[in-house]
Amino acid sequence: MTKNIFFKLIKILFSIAILSIVFFMAKGCKNSDPFKDIGNEHSLKPLTRSGELSWDYPVKPGMESWYSLQTEDERIAVLQVPENILATLSPEEVVGLCIELPTFFLFTAWNTPQDGFDVMLERYNILRHILSRNDVGSSLIAAYKDASMSGFRTLLYSDEFWSIKLLYLELLLSQKRILQTMTPEDKLELIMEAKSKFLEKISNENFSSLPGLFFSLKIMATILDVEEYPELMASPKKEAITQFINTGWWFEDILPLDEIYRITDNYINEKNETVN
Repeated sequence: MTKNIFFKLIKILFSIAILSIVFFMAKGCKNSDPFKDIGNEHSLKPLTRSGELSWDYPVKPGMESWYSLQTEDERIAVLQVPENILATLSPEEVVGLCIELPTFFLFTAWNTPQDGFDVMLERYNILRHILSRNDVGSSLIAAYKDASMSGFRTLLYSDEFWSIKLLYLELLLSQKRILQTMTPEDKLELIMEAKSKFLEKISNENFSSLPGLFFSLKIMATILDVEEYPELMASPKKEAITQFINTGWWFEDILPLDEIYRITDNYINEKNETVN
């Protein structure tokens, strides 16, 4: 079996798994509904670090009112955060509402992860809002560092469909508009955490497939690109890596995982030497 065929097979199997979740969401099916028990385990409401209750989505999958919605436009409408609420949200609350967006997994329904995120960006004002903020970097990194391979360690957010939620969080963190607002220290902390997550995923059966690894790599590669790191700029694989950054997916026979990882390692070592 060639590498190309093997990679296509992985992509097909991954797509089948995630599209089954999207099917239940889009149809609002009551039978075998994976969302039917949401709210019965622990609080899904976004909390600040101090534990103060913020605002929560009033309608979400698992509620009777969700099933009464007839169109996709209606489902999108009930997941908008009121403008007066957006204006008062702390950075931690903004991050919490993005993490708890009930349709967080919809990015999987398009050709590439970035295509899916761009569609979600058009649909949900909380995502547009977080990309407009310049004070959420530290809070996003804190949430990412709290995330293990099986769920959040201390944060009281939902761990439902964790193998997709972690990828969603990484996709959010890889957006250039967010990275460009981070301090150099924040970007170093984030790229080190993404590298750590990448290594953890390799030995974890839920994330060790190529699609699971892509999202950590996208953070790493995008930070290098935003920083205009000379070694990446001069890489003979720069064009291919740029395509990966822009899509979150890979379309070539050979994946330059080692190239992205090697340059990331050099970047981290160089920055740490500067700090010390």
